[in-house]
Amino acid sequence: MIHLQSIKKVNRQVHNPKFPFDTPIIEHFRELQLTNPVTILVGENGSGKSTLLETIAMNSGSIWVGSDRENSSLSQEVEGLLKMSWKVKTQRGFYFRASDFNLFIHKLKEEKRFSLEMIEEIKREGRNQLETMPYARTLADLQRLYGAGLEHRSHGESFLDLFQARFKENSFYILDEPEAPLSPQKQLSFLSLLKQMVSENGQFLIATHSPMIMAFPGATIYQVEGGQLVQTSYEELEHVTITRDFLQAPERFFRYL
Repeated sequence: MIHLQSIKKVNRQVHNPKFPFDTPIIEHFRELQLTNPVTILVGENGSGKSTLLETIAMNSGSIWVGSDRENSSLSQEVEGLLKMSWKVKTQRGFYFRASDFNLFIHKLKEEKRFSLEMIEEIKREGRNQLETMPYARTLADLQRLYGAGLEHRSHGESFLDLFQARFKENSFYILDEPEAPLSPQKQLSFLSLLKQMVSENGQFLIATHSPMIMAFPGATIYQVEGGQLVQTSYEELEHVTITRDFLQAPERFFRYL
């Protein structure tokens, strides 16, 4: 299912032409066509993939998991910079950066702690027990979604737990480097989950450095080259060729390091 069909840059006057407007990927961006359920952005560190994804998230109305759009490093002027063309507008899904995961866990712990404290306070003061219902409902929702808590699992396991809990059918997701804490085995688990969600009308826009995730069947791959998005085949990706060559003969690389 294709929910978001295209993203186009709107030509308008920018009053603060600094970051991110002076970055090549935003300056050169014109249009991105999304023709498959999975679209993947590939590029070197500093190429602007994350900046572009965050700009798209600010213009798509996505829920932010972990971080808050109010705390974004991007100028508020990027809102309205992109025009989103939807086939079927969905309110489901979210924008998620791997770098925000620890912050997300901290927020969950604080939400749980606050709810428990409020329930205890209401009981201690002898107030109407109906007042505890919103806090009890919050605790029940957290238990249903995350069990005992993501903080009780390894980083990679809790990462997958988050996706398993929050991925829903008919949704649109923007994911920035979801492979960051995942071992190769866990990346396979992520790919399995991705396949399942695509079968349930999920759509994904993913920035990644992982050749395993880049290999998702049928994905459209864009590589950032000179600040522009160039559609590329999996076999042509430098990430893939370097990884393959290294695994075949690592001694050749160490010889020149």
